[in-house]
Amino acid sequence: MRKVTKEQIQTSLKLMGIEKGDVIFMHSALSAPGIVEGGADGVIDAFLDVIGDEGTLAVSTLAFGAPFDADTTPSAVGLISETLRKRKGAIRSLRPVHAIAALGKRAKELTEGHEHCSSNCGEGSPYRKLIDMNGKIILFGVDMNRNTTLHAIEDWMDASFLEDYTIMMPTYMPDYQGKTMVLKKYPPGHRDFLRFTPVLRKEGALIEGRVGLAKVLCIDVKKMYELGIREMKRDPFFFLCENPACKFCAKKRKAVQ
Repeated sequence: MRKVTKEQIQTSLKLMGIEKGDVIFMHSALSAPGIVEGGADGVIDAFLDVIGDEGTLAVSTLAFGAPFDADTTPSAVGLISETLRKRKGAIRSLRPVHAIAALGKRAKELTEGHEHCSSNCGEGSPYRKLIDMNGKIILFGVDMNRNTTLHAIEDWMDASFLEDYTIMMPTYMPDYQGKTMVLKKYPPGHRDFLRFTPVLRKEGALIEGRVGLAKVLCIDVKKMYELGIREMKRDPFFFLCENPACKFCAKKRKAVQ
């Protein structure tokens, strides 16, 4: 099997409209395209070359379990995410579970203040800032179910299925040892974000491309929010699945009937 080159990745990104100065939020699976020349670093370098010095590349660095330490807690969502997190110059937001890491001109602006937000994905969070930055979401070899930013739409709409969630206090808090904190409007349980894909496609908010064996999706963040809010106004449970055997989704739907 031929390796996927950095140049092939760059060409695909440009064909999808990625350009200098863009703010990109990426979810990814390194194995999806096949063997990539340079591995995770090769993918990151390809993105950085396309968006240039004026651009910003960010990734989710979801982390669960032990007290969150922004410097040492690894990302739980893949090698590309973890590799960017550890890159020189990368900045990680201070927020348990839904922290992000960013590299580039607007990395500080995107990540700062996350620890002061009332919820992980709400007002003032990186997920909300992407709107004003005219951000683009790239799903690199993963589908819409990996689009964490959709939880920010649920937060915006104050979805009834969001919950308070108690966790160990993160290490950036004073005297954190042995203490807990409550995350407000936390998004637990199952989702069916896949049903949003045809909506985005129909409304021109989604561009589809390919890198090697992988499908790559480019989503306009501002349009995504507008369409997600529209769908949740029509159906407050739009992002939950309709499978009666799904205990979480069925329970949450039934709770408000």
